Amino acid sequence: MESAKDETMMIPCFDFCRGGVALEEGSEEWKEMSKKMREACESHGCFLLMCDEIIPKCVREEMFNGMKALFDLPEETKQQHISPKPFRSYNGKSPVVPLLESFGINDRCSSLGFGSGLH
Repeated sequence: MESAKDETMMIPCFDFCRGGVALEEGSEEWKEMSKKMREACESHGCFLLMCDEIIPKCVREEMFNGMKALFDLPEETKQQHISPKPFRSYNGKSPVVPLLESFGINDRCSSLGFGSGLH
């Protein structure tokens, strides 16, 4: 019997900012990158966008810490985020996709009603 191979899934990674200069929308490089991003969404369902030169590490860390705080809220609190607009409410704890949680947020403070308690 053959042993199972240890395969690691690699998430496609793209850098829209090369040498501190962002790709120009509509350029051939931009079109090629857009095509590769679409293919990544179709094949993997996601991709990683590198933007180290545009968005400082401290800003990215703050964003991820805020997302963690948001998703760590009690389920009852998250379920209070309801919007009449499609994909703008809290979605989570689905029996069909039990590990999926998502928020659609237009204005981080007013739409959630948390005021300045969540940054």
